[in-house]
Amino acid sequence: MKCPGQDIRYWKPGAVFDVKCPECGKDVEFFKDDTTRKCPNCGQKFINPKMDFGFAAYCQYAAQCYWDLTREQ
Repeated sequence: MKCPGQDIRYWKPGAVFDVKCPECGKDVEFFKDDTTRKCPNCGQKFINPKMDFGFAAYCQYAAQCYWDLTREQ
């Protein structure tokens, strides 16, 4: 599920970035709205370290997003 509040036309530089896999150290590409990604090298799944969950205080879809995140784990 993608947050209905996200629109890639308005993304700024840095919205797509690489993070080192905590398991094998290889780069894994994240988009700013990805909650988790799976390392293509070792298969380790991990949470986006730059994800800001502050939206949950006001977003009407927060409960659904959090539910999707907990099911992914």
